[in-house]
Amino acid sequence: MRHVRRLLLLLPAALALGSAEAAPACWAPVPEQSAITFSVDQAGAPLQGSFKSYSAEVCLDPKDASQGSIRVDVQTASADTEVPELDDALKDSDFFDVAHWPKASFVSESMKQTGAGQYSVTGKLTIRDVTREVTVPFAWVVDGKSAKLTAHISIQRLDYKVGTGQWADPKWVGNQVDLGFSVAFKPVAE
Repeated sequence: MRHVRRLLLLLPAALALGSAEAAPACWAPVPEQSAITFSVDQAGAPLQGSFKSYSAEVCLDPKDASQGSIRVDVQTASADTEVPELDDALKDSDFFDVAHWPKASFVSESMKQTGAGQYSVTGKLTIRDVTREVTVPFAWVVDGKSAKLTAHISIQRLDYKVGTGQWADPKWVGNQVDLGFSVAFKPVAE
């Protein structure tokens, strides 16, 4: 009887340990090894740039992707096209309006595995004061204490009110914006 009581007392600890092992591993970006890029047509010519400041967290258990999550916050003022006049224009009220909306965010709602090292995440993308659901396919490769996420997605900038006034006409700035993610990750410190 004494053994049964001990087992019953240890059961909650064993269950807690089991659920901790089942929790997805969480990862933080390594900015110096990463890039979040954008590309859009400007008056018929490609314009490329990147976002230099962002935070993110990926929690993913490859054995059960449905329990995973992704959150990304991009500081829109960090948009860099290597053309200072364009960078200043992107911060203005016609584009990102960084004075009112300093960040763009993605928060996942569901995730699934679609193949070996391939996943799909659906969540809410918020730019300025507009939130829309998007689905992003991505690759996730873990190599010991490092991981890498790569993804590409296209969005319509006018859906998010990016480019108003004279810039609402897609003949000057294309409506389709291609976003690329090549982000290295390290485990979140425990």
